[in-house]
Amino acid sequence: MTKAFTSAMRLLSRREHSALELCDKLQKKGYSAAEVKKALDECQRLDLQSDRRFVETYCHSRIRQGYGPLKISQELSSKGIDRELIQQFLQQEEDNWLTYALDVWHKKSKGELNLSFDELQKQQRFLLYRGFGMDTIAQVKKELKT
Repeated sequence: MTKAFTSAMRLLSRREHSALELCDKLQKKGYSAAEVKKALDECQRLDLQSDRRFVETYCHSRIRQGYGPLKISQELSSKGIDRELIQQFLQQEEDNWLTYALDVWHKKSKGELNLSFDELQKQQRFLLYRGFGMDTIAQVKKELKT
């Protein structure tokens, strides 16, 4: 077992990492590109590192924190995750985004339904910032009027 592999195992024992994150962290620790690649290959062969598992864990965590698909997708892309893998997982959640957005809305508005126009605009901007699309936000507004 190489030192790079041992270091990678230690990192992965704490939480899931994307392949890119793991490589970056190992390189920052001073391992050569060859050592890093060898360690990553071994971790993937032993199923210790999986981008698919990382995406699932990351998405569930961010959804619980109240983030929408656009923000999650952007964050995963910056972590070197394949767009197809991101879309695959986010589409599995397709039917739930309205529910997630409503939860965020209710939490932010503290259950208040009679919001002024300015407060409504502020809520919408908040949902946009959190990564929910305009179509989902429109559905939230429609849902709250009924």
